[in-house]
Amino acid sequence: MVADISAVTYFAPIAIFVLVFVIIAAVLNKTKLLGEHAFLNLFVAFLIATLFVSAAGAFEYVGTIVPWFAVLVVSMVFLLAITGFVGDPMKSWNKGIGAAFVIIMTLVFLVSGFVIFSSLIAGFLPGPTFGQNLAPETVVFLSWLYSPRIAGAILLIIVSALASWVLVKSSK
Repeated sequence: MVADISAVTYFAPIAIFVLVFVIIAAVLNKTKLLGEHAFLNLFVAFLIATLFVSAAGAFEYVGTIVPWFAVLVVSMVFLLAITGFVGDPMKSWNKGIGAAFVIIMTLVFLVSGFVIFSSLIAGFLPGPTFGQNLAPETVVFLSWLYSPRIAGAILLIIVSALASWVLVKSSK
């Protein structure tokens, strides 16, 4: 069950302002773009954060991106924890159990993502729901993408890349 944290949206503009301010200030401080002047760096970061929150499109962009970035960070922590169980990265790939464990956990992440977001991506995939709730231009593009000629070309590129990789690897 999902927790109701709708009250957090009241503080979203403040959180986005602080996030943009901290990132811009850190980048300006690290790159020394405006020199060693701490006041100037903080003032410019404050101005940029204020403009960023004032612009509706930028505010929506950050409001949309931050939760997905949090999901990415959590997924990366899980992936690092999983590979940490396996041991030293170079030695673990020599062991079949280590590689199998990482592959299985990666598949678990992918499958869970497909299950959670299936209602969003179903219209983009071939099948009975193809094209539902999509713009006509998107349906035309996806029909072209899934056509036998394009699918064959993609398969040919993949086979060529694998063959090239095998040939280069075997020549060493």
